[in-house]
Amino acid sequence: MHQIEVQSEMRDAHFSDGHEDNSVLIVNDLRDQLTLMEGLLRRAGYNVFTAQDGLEAYNLAKQEHPDLVISDVCMPRVNGLELCRLLRNDNQLRSVPLLLVSAQETDTANIVAGLRAGADDYLEIPFDSTHLVAKVARLLERSRLEANYRDLVEQANDLIFTQDLKGNLTSINAAGLKFLGLGSEEILGESFSTIFGLVGINFNGAGLAVNVNGSETVQEFRYQFIVKRSSGEERWLDFTLSPLRNRLDETVGFRGIARDVTERKQAELALRDSEERYRLLFESTPQPIFVCDAETLRFLTVNEAAVRTYGYTRDEFLGMTIEDITNDDETGLTSPCRHQTKGKKTIYVEISSHPILFDRTNAELSIVNDVTERRLLDEGQQRLHASLEQSALEWRQTFDAIDFPVLIVDLEGTIKRSNEAAEQIGGPQSEQLVGRRVADLGEIQPWKKAGELLERFRDTAFTGPEEARDETTGKTWAITPFLINEFGSISDRAILIAQDITKRTELEDSLRQSKMMSLLGSVVAGVAHEVRNPLFGISSSLDAFEQRFSDRTEYKRYTDVLRSEIDRLTLLMEELLEYGKPFHGQLYSASLNDMINRSIRACLPAAEAAHVTLVNEVSDSLPRIMVDRRRLSRVFINLIQNAIQHSPSKGIVTVEAHIVAEGNQDWIDCAIKDVGSGIQDEDVAKIFEPFFSKRRGGTGLGLAIAQKTMEEHGGKLLARNNPEGGACLIARFPLLLEVNT
Repeated sequence: MHQIEVQSEMRDAHFSDGHEDNSVLIVNDLRDQLTLMEGLLRRAGYNVFTAQDGLEAYNLAKQEHPDLVISDVCMPRVNGLELCRLLRNDNQLRSVPLLLVSAQETDTANIVAGLRAGADDYLEIPFDSTHLVAKVARLLERSRLEANYRDLVEQANDLIFTQDLKGNLTSINAAGLKFLGLGSEEILGESFSTIFGLVGINFNGAGLAVNVNGSETVQEFRYQFIVKRSSGEERWLDFTLSPLRNRLDETVGFRGIARDVTERKQAELALRDSEERYRLLFESTPQPIFVCDAETLRFLTVNEAAVRTYGYTRDEFLGMTIEDITNDDETGLTSPCRHQTKGKKTIYVEISSHPILFDRTNAELSIVNDVTERRLLDEGQQRLHASLEQSALEWRQTFDAIDFPVLIVDLEGTIKRSNEAAEQIGGPQSEQLVGRRVADLGEIQPWKKAGELLERFRDTAFTGPEEARDETTGKTWAITPFLINEFGSISDRAILIAQDITKRTELEDSLRQSKMMSLLGSVVAGVAHEVRNPLFGISSSLDAFEQRFSDRTEYKRYTDVLRSEIDRLTLLMEELLEYGKPFHGQLYSASLNDMINRSIRACLPAAEAAHVTLVNEVSDSLPRIMVDRRRLSRVFINLIQNAIQHSPSKGIVTVEAHIVAEGNQDWIDCAIKDVGSGIQDEDVAKIFEPFFSKRRGGTGLGLAIAQKTMEEHGGKLLARNNPEGGACLIARFPLLLEVNT
């Protein structure tokens, strides 16, 4: 916006009589509108000033201080928006409400611009006279309420201020000026942190956004800190900051209230210090300490040593009595006596008790001395030794009996122990596996993923499972690390578990597909009923139209477009019905080579039109497969056409097949390869989803139908890129021995 120079001239200014306490300044370069609004407001009892442009109005406002400004938007020299900014940047006039009126700028964008410039309301011309008077009355009433609010702020004992989005103070009340011992001219425009001597405090880290975009949502913020008042005395202030929003609900600044809470804070700190000293003394004592009700013997509190010794949590203790930890033949706080831990372990203790008053309750403070080791040292050592030997034997047997790989490793990934299942997929014998690093076991899964997981595990202690698929074997593994807890503390070793979840993932994929098919079946039924009949009617009407007006050539380009769109919708309906059609399991033995030859012949016209060569390298000696000829032919035609569409001119689409082994199953892989741009990495996971297509005009159902058909044949449809470039779609069929015997 160009620089505006404020001048002192006041041309054509006009005054009219009215109430002195209700003055309104009307600004409009159109004399008819100016006279009309002046007459309406004068009859309503308002004192009216008038001006014919924004600059004249600004100078008049500085002189007369009106209670309300009504300004047209479009005016010469200084328009309504610029006048609004001048008023809002003037400390004496910034609180004067402003109503913008316009007959030209009435779109939403200009209304928003006016409100952002600081206008309080917007009125479109032409307007109803009562509407204008009502808006003026409402704005003046709100102005009076805001003035009362400012008086309350000035009389408040708390420090109240406002600041802009950059953290600079825009106003402060008398209590704030008195506390700081400064004048308003020394404070306004300075940053809050500088004025209060808080330069070293990181407000952003405490949750206060000092610089905020006006459209962001900012919540109320509260903070307590120490500042020095004008006398040099340090005082605690309880500081609350909340956002100031304009009529567009945008944050335009902040409102702050600071209350002196020095006396309360000092009392709190003193009480906290006293409580902390007694708590540290109580908790740091290495001997268990109880406080029990003198009558009921119910626990009122226990220290950390009691929790460690007896194994109960503090909450569990508070629901018990002293009799719950003593043997049946011993009661109360006798000494010496036998106590029982949560784990049913018997300990011998000596108790020293003293009466105290705890939370206004007569209680007994009991200090417990564990003398179990002194009395049962030899017996305990013997039992412990026998128990450890038995546990070690059971652990070794259990460890080797687990049917999935388990490794015990240190946090550097070095294998300390492995079970038999791990040795079987690890390759080397147990003696060779122990001592090696997991990352050095090669690229096979699950060890490759386990090595990566351990690298992250050292830094984050992440214990969630991660999955990895072995493309060579087709297996999916879930690898999970667990830190070993030794005697209640975390050690530097971890247990690494790898579970074969191939069947589970296949079942989950199958279940998701079944749910989608069920849903799509319902959709297809509805579409078939609601769309095909109207579509047939449209097509028939078009046939009749073409026959009736066959000699009218000017209609042909319209009928051709309609016919093309009807054909496209018909194809979409056929593909939807094909995708939702249930499979009845009618499979017959067929030669894969014959199926490919028929499919290539069907695709030759499309290949010739695209200047693409089709090559069949499928051997006739391959075993026969069980297929539904019609549905499988559609799969091959779809895959070959897809390859043609993504091949460049003079490109080659190759079809080849060979036998592969995956897990315990032999398969026949039929690969359709093109030399196009290939499949984007982010699209591989979505390529078989219904309605996913990046080809203009594509329905996104072709590959989804092909995948569904392959699954109905007990096979799979895989997508990948060729190493030399281009995409490769593989139709994988199970090789059934009984078909070829």
